[in-house]
Amino acid sequence: MWITCLLIPHLPVRVEQSRSPALAQAPLVIGGRRWDEGAVLDCSPQAETAGVEPGMRLSKAEALCPQAHFLPADQEAYETLHQALVESIKPLTPTVETEDLGLVYADITGLRRRFEEDADAAQRLLEETVGAAVLDTQIGVSSGKFVAEQAARAAQPGEPCIVPPGEERAFLSPLDISTLPLDLEMDRRLRLLGIRTLGALAQLPRLAVLRQFGDTAGALYDLACGKDAQPVHAQAPPLRLTRSHTFIDPVRDRAPLLAQLDRMANDAAREINRRGYLAEGLRLEIEEITGGIHDAGKPVKPPSSHGDQLSRLMAHILEGLPIGGPVAHLSITVYPLRPFYEGSTQLTLFDGGTDPSHPPQAAFGRALRETLRRLHDRFGELSVLVASLVVAPEPCPIQVTTDHDGNPRAVVWRERIRQVQTIYEHWRERRRWWSNPIERDYFRLEIQGRSRQPIRSSPIPGSTASTQVTASTQVTASTQVTASTQATASTRVTVSTQAPGKMKVIFRDVRANQWYLERRHI
Repeated sequence: MWITCLLIPHLPVRVEQSRSPALAQAPLVIGGRRWDEGAVLDCSPQAETAGVEPGMRLSKAEALCPQAHFLPADQEAYETLHQALVESIKPLTPTVETEDLGLVYADITGLRRRFEEDADAAQRLLEETVGAAVLDTQIGVSSGKFVAEQAARAAQPGEPCIVPPGEERAFLSPLDISTLPLDLEMDRRLRLLGIRTLGALAQLPRLAVLRQFGDTAGALYDLACGKDAQPVHAQAPPLRLTRSHTFIDPVRDRAPLLAQLDRMANDAAREINRRGYLAEGLRLEIEEITGGIHDAGKPVKPPSSHGDQLSRLMAHILEGLPIGGPVAHLSITVYPLRPFYEGSTQLTLFDGGTDPSHPPQAAFGRALRETLRRLHDRFGELSVLVASLVVAPEPCPIQVTTDHDGNPRAVVWRERIRQVQTIYEHWRERRRWWSNPIERDYFRLEIQGRSRQPIRSSPIPGSTASTQVTASTQVTASTQVTASTQATASTRVTVSTQAPGKMKVIFRDVRANQWYLERRHI
């Protein structure tokens, strides 16, 4: 692989400082005003030095850095700059992955020969393509995502930092171990052992690291050695979709607000439908003519892309906001989620048409009975249950062995090692709703079925002639039987049956580096 990382550090801070250059020399906290109940979205390096970090409550940030400037987040402006960063690399490759605001990976394996033949020309190509679209972008290029990101952080704006193949370990060696996604306990124990750089960690035997810190440390050790086989996942959903509207004449009544919300929600629903996503969360922000801002969020359960449902949820959020004066600005944010499998669509329960010959209640009853009949015919009698009795089962931790690309090869399930016969689908699910981010790599696969024990008969005493029959049955579309007759003094029947493969969905929690068996029906 040949991967480039495009980085705009502290993108929200950059946007606000470009609007007001006087903020460049002062601590800056973005996420809300110091008395708001929200959390910190981003902060400047000066505020980080004081102990402020993203995700922290604004009240705590104010206590740590009281001299900082606090600004509400302008999500639309941040997303616009981030989308420009994504589009800047697409002339070179369609395989682009968004990791975070201002952090993008792109697979440019097709340009690898050009880098090897004329590195200067390839470097100028990157500078001209990306730099012309987005200023002050830091660019890193290497064979893996982790090394490419560290190269981007070390690069100067507009000047790509290229780490050639074979030099990844030497490049990472002087970096502090905090660049790895370590938990606090592992970080503490490594520093107690005097291991403070990636080079010091890479010099240890891999087996010793696994014995000391467990299996999850293996992936971290590989990163320290410059080995990263994680591919770039294309077509990841954007972090958010934002729609906003400014009223020329401020609106006091809720009726026009509801009408505008309905138009904006349906427009956002059409957009995520076009991209093939679902909405897992909504946020509404209202700005009064006096400058007062009210905002609230709500999850979408289950995730949906229907405009009517999103519009109803937006109306419900609006009812809970204490609007005290005329509204000058309205903004909604939709947090998209990728469907469980490629090409999935969410079906409606009833057809849109109604029968004018029947009253509305009778028509609804007929439609409900017809829908239940179709569900029963298609999925069986257990397809319709009382909702309060149905609870989605939790995923089950399992052990998985993988190949060098990170794809599963074998699964330990029910105390048996099952070989993976076929991988049908692979997708990534990323949730960034509120403060509980989730990243999962899903695999829909077929694992080896269990072999049944042979059935044998005991010898028959006193027999002068016998028959030996060996039957081998493979549970597929055909059955093979081999029979032979032999004159011996016993009869033996052996039946060996191979059960069919089982379709399973497993996933790897990217953050915890733990594999699970998904027990939901997806």
